[in-house]
Amino acid sequence: MHFSRVIGGCNKDLELTFSDPIALQWEDESYGIIDLPDTLPKCSAVGFTGWTYPTLIVPKSKWADKYAARTHTEEEYKNHKVTHFAFISMNDLLHVLSVEKPSAKLIEVSIA
Repeated sequence: MHFSRVIGGCNKDLELTFSDPIALQWEDESYGIIDLPDTLPKCSAVGFTGWTYPTLIVPKSKWADKYAARTHTEEEYKNHKVTHFAFISMNDLLHVLSVEKPSAKLIEVSIA
């Protein structure tokens, strides 16, 4: 995620790597094909309090539950670990299903 490209943003970008994602869906920010919570958290930094927090774990995700119901046994489904991650930018939404959490790395960027 290129936070360094945002006017007034920071000089670090965020790199997230999923080692074994199950599914992903990219969509225009305005569509909302895959459900997100009705209320999304906002950033706390001065100048960005009106912005939606860009990285989310979606609780009680219908998408994650639907996937797990189709791929897990009844017993496995009760405690499935399929997690719905959502990444929100100014123009796009990226949804990822994964059992594993991604690795995260901050990348220092020279702002010229």
